[in-house]
Amino acid sequence: MKRVSGRPSPVDALPPVSARRQRVVRIFFGLMAVGLAVTLIAQCILTASEGRSLANTFSYFTIQSNVLVLVTSALMCVRPRPSGSTWWRLLRLAALAGITVTGIVYVLFLARSVHLTGLAAVYNQVFHHASPLLTLIGFLLVEPRQGFRRGDLAFLVGPVLWLAYTMIRGAFFDPRFTGFAPEPSNYPYPFLDPATAPPVEIVGSIAFVFALLLMVGIGYLVADRHKPFGDRSRSR
Repeated sequence: MKRVSGRPSPVDALPPVSARRQRVVRIFFGLMAVGLAVTLIAQCILTASEGRSLANTFSYFTIQSNVLVLVTSALMCVRPRPSGSTWWRLLRLAALAGITVTGIVYVLFLARSVHLTGLAAVYNQVFHHASPLLTLIGFLLVEPRQGFRRGDLAFLVGPVLWLAYTMIRGAFFDPRFTGFAPEPSNYPYPFLDPATAPPVEIVGSIAFVFALLLMVGIGYLVADRHKPFGDRSRSR
């Protein structure tokens, strides 16, 4: 069926992706999805074997960002050509910005308080170092242009909801995280815990992280627009 309107669809406005590029996208992001899935399953098995909460594991922003990377990587493996749809752009930008900020915040503020050994240390390296770095490399060198728009910065609604969930859960439900603090805490990160951080520090930390998410999101949006136009010939 032909379009009645003369306006191109979002996917038509994106650069064509050759069959060769699509194969590269499938391989790179397929391997990322498999690697993250294996690591996440292994982390869940380890967590359960130690009698710790799986709900707490999936309440970390780190894990949620890695899940977004896993899901969007798997989708790009299945469909290497960008769909151009709003839901996809929001999901992918949320994954890109979230995992990048995860890596930055971990290196700057959290790494010094982590003293893991064995498999836990390996999984930690994957979630906080390998995943952010490979996601950035994939975006710059492999991923086709997604056609991000300014409105896609609405992905910040996700972190806002996560923050509300985290603070309400910590205040009323006693989840007892054992990740970054020397003693169990009701909050996944020390800079969010009113028992160890003054209110001004908590507000400042939240403002810093959200400003970082916004700047990183804008950075990806601009970088996406300035990628090479793409393959000269359309894939068959």
